[in-house]
Amino acid sequence: MSGEVKTELPGGILYHEDALELLATLESASFDAIVTDPPYCSGGLTASERARPASVKYVQTRQKTTWPDFESESMDQNAWAQWTYRWLKECKRVAKDGAPIVIFIDWRQLPLMTTLLQWAGWRWLGVAVWDKTEACRPQRGRFAAQAEYIVWGAKGRLPPKRHVGSLPGVFRYRVEVPGVKLHMTGKPLALMEDLLRIVKPGGIIVDPFSGSGTTLLAARNLQLGYIGIEASHIYYEIAKKRLKY
Repeated sequence: MSGEVKTELPGGILYHEDALELLATLESASFDAIVTDPPYCSGGLTASERARPASVKYVQTRQKTTWPDFESESMDQNAWAQWTYRWLKECKRVAKDGAPIVIFIDWRQLPLMTTLLQWAGWRWLGVAVWDKTEACRPQRGRFAAQAEYIVWGAKGRLPPKRHVGSLPGVFRYRVEVPGVKLHMTGKPLALMEDLLRIVKPGGIIVDPFSGSGTTLLAARNLQLGYIGIEASHIYYEIAKKRLKY
């Protein structure tokens, strides 16, 4: 990639780089958790529907605010599965023994993600839920698409004494409004701070798909170290600006 590829920031480092290429340069068994919101390559039931740009698939028809598209969102199912397996495998390599992994996904890709996680050598430990509350868009004659899912696991067994408290299985947070939300699939900052309670105090996380930097900002707020990776120059610049102060 052209231009700046690395920025050292308060609490961590943000890279403008392809996730697979950058992960391959990180030292093995060095990080305390993987927490990420990867491209789902979903948003439809057919290959042609999934190949549409993210701005078409994930933004409501009457939505006035627009966000830039992002990388790796238009793969077919076979390509997405192979690509996801590869980055999950690299994440396992760089994680310490006992490190947790936390991955956002939607209902369409949930079954395959749980399979890929295990194929890559992780121990699958369950699925938590992000409940977007009743503020989500209603659908006449259908159940509301009110939730996204959080697949989680660990590299081997979770250590029994990690100084981590009890965590809920359902997290209720409304989707942030445009202007606060800086990425079309961005997650609420408070949600990410809640999820990062699974990381041992003072740990260092890796987020291979940093987007607008919300997970990294949450890590900094909790005094966790971080390595963030973002392929899109636009979102790299947005994240860098958020994390500088």
